[in-house]
Amino acid sequence: MQPYGPTCLLGLHPETVTMDKMGPALQKKTPPAPAPKKPRLSQTEAMVRMVDATYRLLLQFHPAEVTVARICEKAGVHSDYVVRYFGSRDELLCQAVDAAFSTFFSDNDDKDATRLQVIVEEADAMVMAKARVRTMVYLMGCGMNPERFQEAQKKAIDSILAQSRNPKVADRTALNMVLIGLMLIQGTNTFAEVNSMSQQQIQDVLSYVGYLGQTGETVEAALGWDQPQVKKKK
Repeated sequence: MQPYGPTCLLGLHPETVTMDKMGPALQKKTPPAPAPKKPRLSQTEAMVRMVDATYRLLLQFHPAEVTVARICEKAGVHSDYVVRYFGSRDELLCQAVDAAFSTFFSDNDDKDATRLQVIVEEADAMVMAKARVRTMVYLMGCGMNPERFQEAQKKAIDSILAQSRNPKVADRTALNMVLIGLMLIQGTNTFAEVNSMSQQQIQDVLSYVGYLGQTGETVEAALGWDQPQVKKKK
């Protein structure tokens, strides 16, 4: 009695069936190679990588597009590091632009030109300034308190003010000139496109910023900035 099975039903005895008649043997699928493990980093090294990666991304993309996934991929770290080490993505964005801003001022300590001139005249500096202002505006729109940026901004103002080269104007005038210059730069970086400004118009405004220091005495005399400030009665 022949055993039942697929070969018997076809009228073939099992002993007469060869592998050729049964067809090729099934090939086992090769399992995909495991993803390379991310290197183990110290907290300090991971934070430095993330701040640097975030800043570089902010130079290329709008802050809304600088996502946690994009930051961690560029930095080569795990995605949970953002919250673990910075508390939030917004705080990381803030620290990234503040670090770049502080580094810019410290790197230009030995230059003959004033820092305002460096910002206005160097293309890389303007790109950095634009990225910082755009990020600040974005974060404040997301609800971040403007006071979060005051410390870094004060350092910049004090640094520029220390380079004031016109001893003939009062301290009030010197400070006002620095504030006007910074606000013109920030406003131009933020609203140039809104105001449909051409590259020539942008350059004209920035050139005026570089000229501000030479107008201090005239403006001071016209606006009375050299006079004691009168305190308003409550």
